[in-house]
Amino acid sequence: MKINKVLIVGAGTMGQQISFQCAMHGFETVVYNHRAPSLEVCRQAHQSFATHFQQTRGVPAKDTDAALTRLSYSTDLPSACEDADLVNESILEDLAIKQPFYEQLCQYLPQSSIITTNTSTFLPSQLTGCITRPERFMALHFVVGIWDAPIAELMGHPGTSADTVATTTDFARAIGLVPISINKEQPGYVINSLLIPWALAAQSLVTNAVTSVEDVDRTWMISTGMAMGPFGLMDMIGLGTVHAVLSNLADASGDAQQRKDADYVQAHFIDQGKLGLKSGSGYYDYPDPAFSRPGFLG
Repeated sequence: MKINKVLIVGAGTMGQQISFQCAMHGFETVVYNHRAPSLEVCRQAHQSFATHFQQTRGVPAKDTDAALTRLSYSTDLPSACEDADLVNESILEDLAIKQPFYEQLCQYLPQSSIITTNTSTFLPSQLTGCITRPERFMALHFVVGIWDAPIAELMGHPGTSADTVATTTDFARAIGLVPISINKEQPGYVINSLLIPWALAAQSLVTNAVTSVEDVDRTWMISTGMAMGPFGLMDMIGLGTVHAVLSNLADASGDAQQRKDADYVQAHFIDQGKLGLKSGSGYYDYPDPAFSRPGFLG
């Protein structure tokens, strides 16, 4: 099967980046969101990405201009689904939202479409009950900052067909990413299996008032030479997603510290509309976060 048209569901941080990556690599790409203002934010982000690629990565304007012409935006799901060969979903990490959406999505897609999810929290098998062709469904998971962390994690469920895996793997390569094959369902894939314990440790230090956000990040950045610490990364991922992961982990494990961490993020950030980079405020304020300023490391 040849992939020509891609449908990206969700216009948040990940949807913005995934759709631009697809368009930059020659794919006709539609971004769907039920809210027009979210699509306008996405459109503006794409313009910003194009400028960034020209000014800091040396990409010719003709190439970014061509990518922008391949991008379209829709609040109408039936028309967005028309002729879509591959779908990638990046909506809120909540089964009560994802499951009915997939039921609706499957009503409009061509029979041949491959459906993929970028979920950071759930296993593909938790969603197959609302997919009409589960053999054509799997996870295709990206990392925030997609052009700086160019991997795509591929994880099927027991009923995913070999053809679906092969086609999706080829697609990942076609958009300039290194495919990481995950042979059986694993919560957190590879990247989050490594990152989540690290982020949990950082959050617990702050939740329990052991130290400050800045000193956690400062310690990590000085010790490893990395450009940001766990809280800077959580802001990039989005604190809505961070809270969903913490809450789902707490529900699954019954761990009191994880519940305390989830409640901390809810009270200090979500309830105040502070969602990280995309809202302009989270653990840090943007566009000039403290961790990027001279002198932060002392």
